Amino acid sequence: MESAIEAGGSKRTDPIGERLCEWLGAPLSLFRALDSGWETTIFEFELASRARCEADLPVGARLVLRCYQGLEADAKAAHESRVMFNLAKAGYPTPRPFAYEPNRAALGVPFMIMERAAGGPLFAIKNFPQAFRTFSLGFAAFVHAQARLHRLPAELIPVDDAGGANAQSRNGDHAQTATTLLDRALAAIGGRVERGPLPGLKDALVKLRQEAPRFRFAPDVPVHLDYHPQNVIVSGIRVTGVIDWVKADRGDRHLDAATTAAILATSAMDRPRWMRDNAAGNSLRRLFAALYIPAYQALAPMDLKRFRYCQAVAGLFRLSTFGMMRARGPEAVGYRPEAIGHVIPDVVRLLTRYTARKCGVSVAIPPPRA
Repeated sequence: MESAIEAGGSKRTDPIGERLCEWLGAPLSLFRALDSGWETTIFEFELASRARCEADLPVGARLVLRCYQGLEADAKAAHESRVMFNLAKAGYPTPRPFAYEPNRAALGVPFMIMERAAGGPLFAIKNFPQAFRTFSLGFAAFVHAQARLHRLPAELIPVDDAGGANAQSRNGDHAQTATTLLDRALAAIGGRVERGPLPGLKDALVKLRQEAPRFRFAPDVPVHLDYHPQNVIVSGIRVTGVIDWVKADRGDRHLDAATTAAILATSAMDRPRWMRDNAAGNSLRRLFAALYIPAYQALAPMDLKRFRYCQAVAGLFRLSTFGMMRARGPEAVGYRPEAIGHVIPDVVRLLTRYTARKCGVSVAIPPPRA
């Protein structure tokens, strides 16, 4: 059975596509890889006829297959599927999930099938003019969609059997005993500092723990915790889908907004060159961050002291993730081995400067392993 038809009519057999055909009980008219992330591989496909086991799947429409990998693939897949089903039912703009399969017998990994949201990521990296235009058109909707998420009932994020809505367990940290989202984040950082070891983060962690009682308690709302322009699909001025809900939790919205601010201010890539730690990339990052914070504040006014504290926590949490990936490998924080390729010197340098500035103390993580 041929599982994919390439442009021009030539055919290519794909083992995953063939196994998907068998599981669905239907041929595919298209099957191709879309992306490979830190913890998943994503494919796009179309059904050529009605599926035997999933009758609700539309024929001839673009669909997405999301395959979960890494040490905690089962927990991540189960959590994300429940979150997406709940949010889609509540009318939030996340791609509609059609099916979730935890049994590894079908494809060798747990997977989810969902609709393909129209449009593309808010941050498109093909060229600078396109990136600037797409971001400018969709930016207001990007911020509005996050503020809208924070107004939804916290109960839309399921409480896992492991304890806590997320408890950082899907990052390989197992800090389930802490109560608030802030406590869980600090406990996860602390565990990493000890296990890494990451001595270069210890002083910052001590300071943040001392200040935590002032900011520990806040209303619980749904939080994404990885809300950034490549996880938000837009079509013109409209958000058509928010994706990647693996880290979704219940907690203080200030920490979610602070995580977005940290990512906007520090994300760098080897390619394209204009997203490195250089004049073009730094100007773009400063612009994104300068636009985001006042825009979110206008829609959902924040306690700015709490937000600034959360920026320090978000920066240190992200830096501790990179530190563990360097010291112990990506698997130590629940990611695929290939994820280490994203921990490039430029992003570490930017994030180190950012975190030191927000924490008020110097920070450092180990160099890459030989």
